[in-house]
Parts: sequence; C-alpha cells; structure tokens
Amino acid sequence: MQEPFCECSKFQKSCLTRLQSLVKKNNGFVDKKLLEKAFYLAKEAHKGQFRASKKPYFSHPLETAVILAKLGLGSNVVAAGLLHDVLEDTPIKKSALCKEFGNEVCSLVEGVTKLDLLTNESRNTESLKNLHNLLFATTKDPRVILIKLADKMHNLKTLKYLSEKSRGRIADETLAIYVPIARKIGMEAFAVELEDLAFYHARPEIFKRLNSRLKPLRTKKEKEINLMIAILRKKLPKASFYKRQKSAYGVFTKMKNTGKALGEINDIVILKILFKKKPDCYSALGIIHSLFPPLPNKVKDFIGAPKPNFYSVLQTTVFGSKKRPVKIRIATHKMNAINRNGVIAYKKLSGKKMSAYLKQNLSKLGSLLANGGDETNFITALKGDFLTRPIYVFTSNGTLVELPNKSTVLDFAFAAEKNWALHLLRSNVNGKNAKFSKRLKSGTIIELFFSQKPRAKKSWIKDANNFISKEILRKYFKLNK
Repeated sequence: MQEPFCECSKFQKSCLTRLQSLVKKNNGFVDKKLLEKAFYLAKEAHKGQFRASKKPYFSHPLETAVILAKLGLGSNVVAAGLLHDVLEDTPIKKSALCKEFGNEVCSLVEGVTKLDLLTNESRNTESLKNLHNLLFATTKDPRVILIKLADKMHNLKTLKYLSEKSRGRIADETLAIYVPIARKIGMEAFAVELEDLAFYHARPEIFKRLNSRLKPLRTKKEKEINLMIAILRKKLPKASFYKRQKSAYGVFTKMKNTGKALGEINDIVILKILFKKKPDCYSALGIIHSLFPPLPNKVKDFIGAPKPNFYSVLQTTVFGSKKRPVKIRIATHKMNAINRNGVIAYKKLSGKKMSAYLKQNLSKLGSLLANGGDETNFITALKGDFLTRPIYVFTSNGTLVELPNKSTVLDFAFAAEKNWALHLLRSNVNGKNAKFSKRLKSGTIIELFFSQKPRAKKSWIKDANNFISKEILRKYFKLNK
C-alpha cells in the first residue's frame, strides 16, 4: 500500500508546501495562494470528522488533491479536489464557497457528488439524479469527472477499513461505471490501476488465485521477451524497450469473454518498443517481421488511423524466440504518454484545449442524458451505449467512428449521420449491400445512401441495437402518428 502523502496527525504547512511543489513540477504553474486558501479551509471545515480508518477526514481530500497534482492538473482542479466534500459534509454554503474561490472552482466542487450506484436503493430517483447531475456537469466541464476519478482512487486504496459488503458494493460500482469512464477519456494507466484495486475487493478469492497462477506465467513470458529484446537491440539501436504486464482483471475478463484458459492468453506480458520519430515505428515493424514471423491478420495500424480516444500505435503479434505468440506495440514516446494518460497528456503535449474526440464523447453523453428515458432505463443506456467496450468502423471516406459493441448499420447511421439517419435508403458494408440490422465488427467500412424524405419505419426499432437509436425512433413515431 502506498504511503500517505502527509501524516494525518501533522497537517502542517510543510504538507501544503509539498502539494504546491507537486503542482508546479507536473503542471509547470502553481497558484500558491489559491491552494493555501483551499488547504486551510478544507482542513478547518472537516475538523472533528473522521474516516472509517479513524484518521482525520481531511486526509481524504488531501490525497485526492495529490492524485490530481500527480496527473499534472492545474491549481483550480487541485483546489477543487481539496474542497470536493465541503458542500456535502460541512456547514459551508455554495454562496460562501463561490465568493471565496470564484465560480470556476465552485462549479467543479458542485459537480462532484457522492454516488452509491449499485446498492439496492440505486434505482431510486435521488441516487439516479445524483449520477445524472455528475454526468451533466461533466458535459459542461470534463475536469469534474477527473476529480471524481481521483476521489474514487483514494477511496479504493482505503477500502480495507469498511465492511465486506461495503467493499464489494464500492468495488462493483467502480468496475461498472468509473473504470469504463476512465477508458472513455483515454486514461488507460489510471483505468488499469482502478480496476485491479476494485477487482481485489470485488472478487478477493478469485483475485488471489489468479495472481498466484499468473506469477510464474509472467516470469516465463518475460524471459521469452528478454531473448527477443537481445536480438532486436542490435537491429533497432534507436529503440527503447519495455515490458508491460496485463492486469489481473484484464486477464480475468479476457478469459471470461473468450472462453480461453489462462495458458491460452498470449498477452499476459507484451513488448512495447518506443521511438522519438514516427517513421522509425514503421521501419521497425518491417525489421521485426523479418526476424519473427507475424501471425496472420494480427497487424493493426493505429498510427495512420488513430482510435478516437487518442490511441496511436502499431500492433502486431509474432512468433517469438520460443515460437510462441508475443504481442508487440510500437509507438513514439509522445504517443505512449497519450495512450496511457489520454485527455490530460493530449492537452499537455499537443497544446490543444479540447480534442474533437472529447467533444464527440461529450455530445454523445449529452444525447444520452436528453434521451435516456426513465430512471429504470438510464443505467442500462449508460452502460450499453456509452461505457461499453467500443468497436471502430470506417465511413466510406475513411473517417474512423467509435460505436458501442454489437451496433448495427442503423446505429452507425444515427452516430455518423444523425441529421439524415431517418432518411436512410440503403447501405453497403465492405462494398456489399447490407440490411440495416446487420451487426458491425471493428474494421468494417460502411457506405450510406439517403433519400430526400424521411423513410423511417417502426420495424427500424428492432433493427437498431443501441438504446439511444431506439429512443430517437420511438420519439419520432410518437410525434408522427
């Protein structure tokens, strides 16, 4: 378990100084006065409050702020992390908070709410309203969800002090909601840490058994990869080589989804090869394939066509030194940073305020909030349409489109051509005429043809698989009886 940032019995000025230095180091700028005000207000507001560990409650918002600082977020977000529980758990009012810290920090604090999504009461109006409010706040300012993710991370690290029932509930909530959200904004490294922490508490016996079986298999795989690295270093002098272990939860879900035994999972350890420049990645791929035969249909180029969640890499699987499959990922150092930290690294390294992908996802989330139906359907729509593992397909002009798994041609129409989807006349999938109900797979190319007038039929509701597509159709027929 990671050591706490500061001794909770000694929240002295030195703790504040360390936090300010951390923000400066990882963000490049720090507003010391803002962080000082937030630190002392939160410390005083939570005075006399304790966590289940018997530690002062202020230890939690402080550790939340530290996580945000380590991610490289700015002073306003870190200050909001320090203050994220004061509106709910202390007498401080919103008006006073806004007056003291300004509307930006106040809005971030207000957007972060405590949720118990998967309890027996999670279907009640109040609980779902809280989730709805959190996601709505996220559509206006994505930094809200980053604070919530940091809050969730620290809570998971201190779950041992809660009852077994509470640990399981919070862990399940994390796996169902927060891990997929982290991946949705490209924060892969954060998502992996969250899911293994949650997996440990949600399925402790399975986690322990799987980890004990994984240890010798990982050691064996790493030895194989080391043999490959020794050969590749001579041919790729500009490369940096890394080994990355697949998380226990990642292995567990892959076994569950594919029906494969543990010994059949080839990517329990993968080889990452990084370069400074993009052309070196493509040159390396050819050299690797000349030394180690590639498996058929396992080469994917996400550098030429990056995934919408910023993921850029060349993927291949080859027969390694022991003639067993080894997965390899080739990228630049910059691509690797973005692949691991998503929206945060993208903004920091590319100097852009918000990517088109993030705008697209916030638009999808806004559409879900507007069309999500009643409380019973809302969680179903969220998990099915927004948080599911996606597939990636192409328009006829080569644009990559992200869709929920099991999407149909009709779902693609509503995602890619929202204003014309009701006018859909016919479609081609990989150059062949296809029914609107045809389910799509990653890599598929879809071409749509439209009429001047709407052609939607009630049968289209069955042809669509995504909740939002169905809901838009239902509303259309209700208005056009």
